[in-house]
Amino acid sequence: EYVYAVGNASEQDFTHLASFRTAPDGEAPFSFVYMGDVQNGLERWESLVQRAHRERPDAAFYVLAGDLVNRGNERHEWDRFFQSAHGVFDRKPLIPAAGNHEYQGGDPWLYLRMFTLPDNGPEGLERGKAYSFEYSNALFVVLDSNLPAETQTEWLEAQLTQTDATWKFVVYHHPAYSSSANRDNPDVRTLWGELFDKYHVDMALQGHDHAYLRTYPMKGGEAMDTPDEGTIYIVSVAGSKFYDQGDHDYTEVGFMNTPTFQVLDIQVQGDRLLYRAYDQDGKLKDELIIEK
Repeated sequence: EYVYAVGNASEQDFTHLASFRTAPDGEAPFSFVYMGDVQNGLERWESLVQRAHRERPDAAFYVLAGDLVNRGNERHEWDRFFQSAHGVFDRKPLIPAAGNHEYQGGDPWLYLRMFTLPDNGPEGLERGKAYSFEYSNALFVVLDSNLPAETQTEWLEAQLTQTDATWKFVVYHHPAYSSSANRDNPDVRTLWGELFDKYHVDMALQGHDHAYLRTYPMKGGEAMDTPDEGTIYIVSVAGSKFYDQGDHDYTEVGFMNTPTFQVLDIQVQGDRLLYRAYDQDGKLKDELIIEK
């Protein structure tokens, strides 16, 4: 655990003390929080992210699947975003993926300046647009679905082949299996989905569609009976902008007009994953257990 403050030493002007904890050395149980689009309604999102922190102060980090703000090249929106998460993101690492709203104006330059992200993405791609890391016994691969899927496919396969991780998560913005009607992204589903099938990615954590969706375990475009046979695709929204939900045969759980945060607990003894989605009042909205 590290305790720190930020400030101006010459003027003795510092922030309050905050602390963070580094990753475990080897395999250990852990939890993390995942959210979809914040984008609009930062005042309402403030209550959601603060509740997530109160309910699960043990969470190791937060994953956000794009559209963290509405206008990604306007600094005041980022200031409001971080202000809303005061007491959370100064203590917990934030793992972001770039959404289309980070690309306001054609390039996510301010998004990339806001974060110091791993420089281990595909060759020729700007640092932070795609990256990967391992935490305990889990692999996390973050992709940029604003770019053509083929720009990251070879690198994605390398990440999935070069790991011994028990759990594999992929994070990106535009869904392979959409929640709203007529918003599928066929290149994502085909190029990346085939690799998810081949190397058995456990969960794809997505955003963009502003209505909650959890698919059946999917493989080759078909619903499977158990999570051992396919990948579960999630679409989540954390802000106050909502879309209607389409009628899809791959939907196992879906609902609208509800901001949620998701907590994923990884248990090492028995290799068990407990997934739960909560609304802003802390009410349980969805739950799933995967055992290996």
